[in-house]
Amino acid sequence: MAPPTRTLLVANPTARTGRAARAIERAMQALERAHLDPEFLPTRPEGATVPAIADRIEQGDVARVVYLGGDGTFAEAAKGIILARERSGIDVPLGMLPMGTANDQGRSFGIPAGERNIEKNVEIVRRGIEQWMDVGRIFAFDAEGTCIAQDLWFDNCGVGLSAQILAARNRDRDLVGRVPLLRRIYRDKIIYTFAALRSLFAGMMTGGRRFAVQLTVDDEQHRFDNVTDIVLLDTILYAGDWVFDPRTRADDGLFEIVVVRGHADWAAAAISGHKHNPVTEDDLAVLGIPSRQVLRGRTIEIDLERAEDTGRIFAQIDGEEWIVADRYRVENLFHHLRIIVPEDAHFI
Repeated sequence: MAPPTRTLLVANPTARTGRAARAIERAMQALERAHLDPEFLPTRPEGATVPAIADRIEQGDVARVVYLGGDGTFAEAAKGIILARERSGIDVPLGMLPMGTANDQGRSFGIPAGERNIEKNVEIVRRGIEQWMDVGRIFAFDAEGTCIAQDLWFDNCGVGLSAQILAARNRDRDLVGRVPLLRRIYRDKIIYTFAALRSLFAGMMTGGRRFAVQLTVDDEQHRFDNVTDIVLLDTILYAGDWVFDPRTRADDGLFEIVVVRGHADWAAAAISGHKHNPVTEDDLAVLGIPSRQVLRGRTIEIDLERAEDTGRIFAQIDGEEWIVADRYRVENLFHHLRIIVPEDAHFI
């Protein structure tokens, strides 16, 4: 049998108020010029994209899947690849044509976002240099200890303030989407920034949704009080611009755990962690701001303790809202996804 040659391009043609259609056409043309035998598979609603990708891969002529879009499309394409491998043993790599705002996955490996970079990124796909990427599997449990949900994640997951900001952003995005003129202006990073400022201001006025947490990292227990946020990292970049732990590698079998206590701690993390900021932990120490403790582990259990008036502690995976619970378990699936990267893969 001839080796598979087909490139399956996965994208949402209605994304960004329909502007994605132009980017899809440009990507298809670039893939054709690169002799990568492209075929377009549009995303489906209500979770149907993942099985559709797996079904297509299992036909046996797909050499690679390439996603065009943001973090959500990356996740759907990756889950489709993993499902096909689990069902049939057929495994293909994932190439990236990022179009998202933060683009943690792409930028963590040196792949820039945007329509203007499509030809450059198609050349990366054509060269076909691969590396492994770890994948996170997260479980949510109810008060009786019954698993109520599980999912895969690829960039970061967390509970607390960052997830609350995402929830506020999603509410704003839904409201703005109903006003055609406003949605052209108030979108993308602007929506996220306003949601973040509103959540931070509300937290400073009310004391925020602080909670205690018992973390079990590879059977070692750690307790933290007055926590506002917990973030688990797989890729080195967070929100496109921050490096909380320079040791972070997507293929080392470990996740980094950032525990944030209070808005001052968030500010210190944002200042010292910005990828272009020369401020170091020593500089912060001179100002009396303590350095952050970043834990690392393969298996992480998160047990939340909150007061009755604390309210919901939001959760997110890969920038999307997830199940609200009081207990989570996260497992590192070592070398679980093949991705196509530049020859000298490093964050940008």
